[in-house]
Amino acid sequence: MQPAIINRTDPARCAFLKLKATAWVSGVVFSFWFLSAFPVHGQSLTRTESLKIAESYVNHPWQSSEKNLRHGKDSEGVEINTPDRQGGQGSPVEDCWTVGAGNTGVPYKWGGFDTLQSFDAGIRSGRAAGDVYTAEKRRKGGAAVSGAAVGIDCSGFISRCWKLERKHSTSMLAGISDKLSSPSDLLPADIMNTPEGHVLLFVKWIDPDKKRALFYEAAPFSKTRACEYDIAEMTAEGYQPMRYRKIHD
Repeated sequence: MQPAIINRTDPARCAFLKLKATAWVSGVVFSFWFLSAFPVHGQSLTRTESLKIAESYVNHPWQSSEKNLRHGKDSEGVEINTPDRQGGQGSPVEDCWTVGAGNTGVPYKWGGFDTLQSFDAGIRSGRAAGDVYTAEKRRKGGAAVSGAAVGIDCSGFISRCWKLERKHSTSMLAGISDKLSSPSDLLPADIMNTPEGHVLLFVKWIDPDKKRALFYEAAPFSKTRACEYDIAEMTAEGYQPMRYRKIHD
């Protein structure tokens, strides 16, 4: 099954590309050095394996109920906003999930690292289906992750696609990858990454001039999906082409 492809040409609908890296502080710089100084702990895998994992998230079917809807604080005081169509927190609406219906794609959850199995179990038990990105969650970091929600975030998605043993943030992903000299060097299962920002998995080039490409991503306001992007726009927003050190053809 091929995932539906979303063509992002309207600037208003590409707003999440503005999730740039925050200021580099000494702790982040140190984490880059620390991660680069030690071996990568994770399995080696092929590009085909990585894309199959990504597609399983993008195409994942699940049934929602009102119990999976959440707008407000959990029992620990963490704010949750599910990317459902009715709640007004997700975007674009067509990528958000529908209450009481069959849906496709795993909802975005800030800090999420669910497998498909743990996601389904959480949905059946009535946990919130996702928790969208906000600037406040970025500010709070791990303190804004809710245990009452299930789903996956952008770096959690890449961590799963690369078979990493634990969730890596976008900064940590940069520490286990090699930066490519140009986006034109991207191969399937490489990434376009902004440390402390957003990250996407490269799938293929759309045109022979390598100006537009297809990516898989966990979009911060909706779900895992396939989407086309303009490479020049991504580069202007600070995205960097990177390759996991343990991936091979």
